[in-house]
Amino acid sequence: MTAARRSGSGTARSRRTKTWRPAKRLGLSKLAFIGGESTGSYTQRLADLNTIPYDEFWHMFGAPLRKGGVVGDPLCSDGYLNRAALERLAVMSNRPVAQLQFALPNLRSHRFLEDDGPPVWDWPWDARGCFLVRVCALCAQSRGTSPEAYLASDATWNVCIRHDRWLDNRREAGTDAVDLTALPEVVQAHRLRLQLERRLGAGGRAMFADAYAITSCWWNIPALNPPVWQARRQVLGRAGRDELRVAPLLFYPETVRLAQALAARERRRLRRTLTPDEDRAWMEQIAQLVDSWGMPVAEASDLVGVFSSRHPLLPRPRRTGPATPPPAHGRWRRLPLAAPHTDQTLEATLGERSCLPWKLGEMITTELTPAPGGWSLGGRA
Repeated sequence: MTAARRSGSGTARSRRTKTWRPAKRLGLSKLAFIGGESTGSYTQRLADLNTIPYDEFWHMFGAPLRKGGVVGDPLCSDGYLNRAALERLAVMSNRPVAQLQFALPNLRSHRFLEDDGPPVWDWPWDARGCFLVRVCALCAQSRGTSPEAYLASDATWNVCIRHDRWLDNRREAGTDAVDLTALPEVVQAHRLRLQLERRLGAGGRAMFADAYAITSCWWNIPALNPPVWQARRQVLGRAGRDELRVAPLLFYPETVRLAQALAARERRRLRRTLTPDEDRAWMEQIAQLVDSWGMPVAEASDLVGVFSSRHPLLPRPRRTGPATPPPAHGRWRRLPLAAPHTDQTLEATLGERSCLPWKLGEMITTELTPAPGGWSLGGRA
């Protein structure tokens, strides 16, 4: 995703904006939300609905943060606002600020421009902390809007649960959304992932990222691929020929199942009730799980062992005074974010969020040793 280069740079700020006119005076029509949409995509649809030139529309609720800054292309990047500009956009769109922030990820507080002055906006070279994924064309049609709209997704892909479609950020001809009707387990995996992350919170997001890193490494080493991944690829037909594009689709169900197992261990670890014997029993359960998937047990389990080493057992706390409350009992209670994960890494894209080094498609090898990143399976050189 590379935005068209804009003229001008630097930190000088233009504070001049057009005369502020409230929405009622403009008579702007409300626009139906597409959940998770990028700010640029939403504002372009809103401007089109009200027959306002897109560039002029942005200048109506703020000024460019950088001297010479211009409105970018929503297909390539995204625009970001400070709080004052968001408040103006709320009036322009006839929507409360809370509604905008709920529907549009890049309007949430952690994405604000660090500017508490007059309303300003900026279009950086790349969208920060997200990928622009095409919306489901059927969703767009049901809302009576253009299919040329984009989600601000934490990965290069997303899933439309409503229409059973796999969406991604490909723009080439012949790369339309992938129909998942014949792969219901992938749609169900997305539901379970959303459930995991919503109920567990930050810790759930971290555990899914770690599970995604592990299954990405499994995919990078064909000898570790379970037979079901190849079977799913065959079901996809022509779309399945682009293996790197559909890889996350192929291993999504196993990733979510692994994330659930990692989260169960992490809860007990943070409660400081996980003993070495119980941890070994947990690893045996992981071995049984990967064996049920038809994978080489020792080698596949080794990668999960690296996760365990980065999330070591914690000593039982001394009862000398008040301590940080442990995670609540119950598999669906909130799970705190703990080292080696941080608040900063949690805001990164999915592939950068894990504490593990493996990335999808990096150093693909047909050999079990050495594995990606110079790491060796089974400790072999």
